[in-house]
Amino acid sequence: LKPALSADFSSTVRDSAVRASLAAMSYSYNPQFFLHFPKYHAPHLKPGEEHKDPLDEIKPKCLSSCQDWLTEYNNCVTRISMRTDGKGDCRGQFEELTMCQDHCIAHEIFHHVK
Repeated sequence: LKPALSADFSSTVRDSAVRASLAAMSYSYNPQFFLHFPKYHAPHLKPGEEHKDPLDEIKPKCLSSCQDWLTEYNNCVTRISMRTDGKGDCRGQFEELTMCQDHCIAHEIFHHVK
């Protein structure tokens, strides 16, 4: 037969085990840690040269590839602007147009990432 452990003894053992595991896992927060990361430096550019955003070139190309959605959106805008009751919007057509454009941009933009 095993001797019965008292409730006080088992809770003391359990509490000391919890304290030991917490002491081993916890680290103090030191805000100075985050101040020592290297700063971001822009890519080397020649004097007087500005960085070109490749998105400025890609957006018009991708918009032309989504011509069907652009036509649908423009037709909706025309229909809504002719209404006199002020009801309706073209959110659905706009979302489809932007989703098409974003899909195209997502494929093209990574060719410009080094």
